Amino acid sequence: MNPRRKILVVEDNIVNRLALCKILSQDYETLEAANGQEAFDILKREVPGISLIFLDIRMPVMDGYTFLEMVQTDPRLAAVPVIVATQSDGDEDEVEALTHGATDFITKPYKPSVVLHRATSIISLRETAALMSQMEYDQLTGLYSQAFFYQRVRQILGQNSETQYDLLCSNVENFKFINEVFGLAVGDQVLRLIARELQSGLPGNHLCGRLHADIFACMIERGAFDLESALGCAMTRIRRESGVKGFSMKWGVYAITDVHLPVERMCDWALLACNSIRGKYGRTVAVYNDELRQTRLREKALEDSMESALNSRQFEVFYQPKFNLRSNRICGAEALVRWNHPTLGLLPPEKFIPLFERNGFITRLDRYIWEKVAVTIHDWDLRGMPLVPVSVNVSRADIYNDDLDASLVDIRKRYQIKPSLLHLEITETAYTEDHRQLCDVVTNLRNAGFTIEMDDFGSGSSSLNMLNELPIDILKLDMKFLKKGLERGKRRSILSFVVSLARWLDLQVTAEGVESAEQVEKLRNVGCNFAQGYYFSPPLPRLEFEQFLQNVDVSEEENMLKDCDILEKTRLLEAAAYEDYLTGLLNRRGLSNALAQLDFSQENIAIFIFDMDNLKCCNDSKGHTSGDEMLRRFSDILRSHTRGGDIISRIGGDEFVAVIPQMRSPESAMKKGQEICRAFRDSRPGTPDGCVASCSAGLAILQDGESFDDAFARADRALYQAKRTRKGTCFD
Repeated sequence: MNPRRKILVVEDNIVNRLALCKILSQDYETLEAANGQEAFDILKREVPGISLIFLDIRMPVMDGYTFLEMVQTDPRLAAVPVIVATQSDGDEDEVEALTHGATDFITKPYKPSVVLHRATSIISLRETAALMSQMEYDQLTGLYSQAFFYQRVRQILGQNSETQYDLLCSNVENFKFINEVFGLAVGDQVLRLIARELQSGLPGNHLCGRLHADIFACMIERGAFDLESALGCAMTRIRRESGVKGFSMKWGVYAITDVHLPVERMCDWALLACNSIRGKYGRTVAVYNDELRQTRLREKALEDSMESALNSRQFEVFYQPKFNLRSNRICGAEALVRWNHPTLGLLPPEKFIPLFERNGFITRLDRYIWEKVAVTIHDWDLRGMPLVPVSVNVSRADIYNDDLDASLVDIRKRYQIKPSLLHLEITETAYTEDHRQLCDVVTNLRNAGFTIEMDDFGSGSSSLNMLNELPIDILKLDMKFLKKGLERGKRRSILSFVVSLARWLDLQVTAEGVESAEQVEKLRNVGCNFAQGYYFSPPLPRLEFEQFLQNVDVSEEENMLKDCDILEKTRLLEAAAYEDYLTGLLNRRGLSNALAQLDFSQENIAIFIFDMDNLKCCNDSKGHTSGDEMLRRFSDILRSHTRGGDIISRIGGDEFVAVIPQMRSPESAMKKGQEICRAFRDSRPGTPDGCVASCSAGLAILQDGESFDDAFARADRALYQAKRTRKGTCFD
């Protein structure tokens, strides 16, 4: 049931006030005030809950005219209609009241039927007007709503046919980021500031509206002001006042030449220009031109034929091989789509995939590709061909389909394909959309046995926390992001960091977009074992890829996944994750895993910590390549001076740990430490010029009842003593 509307009765005569309240109380809730000041205080407190005011003119403290004048200073209060009550039959009071802002008048004594009729009519008119205002104006920003903006544009163009106008449409880049990071309140504030700047911050006469969400539109007289300069200044003010720095606005301009075109189409064309510069740094304004028009026409032609193309199997699957960089043998493939168009020829995916992602057709195409790949793998199996895992793309739109995991499992079961043979690639940008839903979907897919790959890592805005949270198995590193504006040393450092990070997170890394032997060598040096790109092979049609498979010796062991169940694959991935990418020794995680399996009841367990004395000097003077060579040389010396069952590890930077059980005595352990330090020092002839090989060591023998951590701390203190007093030796 709707609540009763409130009416404020302002009358100093208590008899008249009670009489009027009694009449109104049949249909309304009433509030009472004995003078204008009381009424003003109540109105400020209760607005917008008050629907109507009955106002006497002649009152003590504050009369009716003064009340009306004060109300007019506040738009919120002035919106409440006022009926003035007079006792005279003359026109003077009535005209004066209407002049001061009253809506209507009524004479005393009050007649119940007249009072109720007037109240009902005025309230109805006011609410209708308020509803119309809500439709006309956007409630958040106060700009014209989409429908009324279109209407006003048509009116202005019709009335000013000789004036030249431009229609502008804008889009806020990264607006979702503002809402997620700063909150919805800040996002709304940014939208209000944008509206204010469009309305009053731009010079000249112009018409503004908010079409929807973060999309705004303006119509301005052509040449009225320098557009880029004015918009740039407005953007600066918005950033400064909102305190939000990480966003920008892109503007598309359509020069109106035909006033009879639908305004909706003008806005579409302006937005097309706007979207053409999204993500392009330094570009703020783009003008709609014939090139954009031709692009849209081509897209429309593709949209008109996409259904028939799918039905007639014009979409073909190409396979790009993936290689194991250690064995130089094929270890998998990525399925990529091509459109064999009857008139346009073979279209690469960039010509139609972005369009299909926008119009939603991508979900149907993806399922078509999944099915074709499954058929192909099943056929290879029946023909006894070598089997390698094939990666298929899962688009952002697929994530929102409730039956995604069920559909993929159904395809796999129908064609009797092992889960390890069908990898699912999800683009990096999808991980920044709906984080929680994506985690749930990917978890379900992994539980169903699928291997998950994050595609195009480095091309978007991934966070390290996201990598840690999401259940993925393989990171696909986009080599393109290492080409742009980075010095050679920084590129190598970034590459090394990403590969190390992936290993720490138990992820395998596949580099994609590899185009040169130099890139391959860099990948090998940092421990990246898998790659694909035109250096190895372009994407191939199925028959050519099958010949490629038959010409390559894919053994069971090095194929990595042939006839290998998911548990074995997991074991291989974990083993790789325990290995230091540079030296091949155990990394810190591998050391922890090995210690967890060590029998600490053995006698004389020696714990050594080794530290390079001059690695930083070598890196600074000769470069990191020389420093890396020194680290690899020391790892070789450790291997040659330890047994197969001993634990040797590089735990970070220039620090190594060796855990050697069953030493004959503490003296023999000290001798072993000195031997290793001396062997490294004697390797000087093999080190790069100027980089003298030297290391110091700390030793601790694990005591009965002592924890490994305590013994490790003793070895660390001994290392510190060695470096302080006599570098290049071993202390205990």
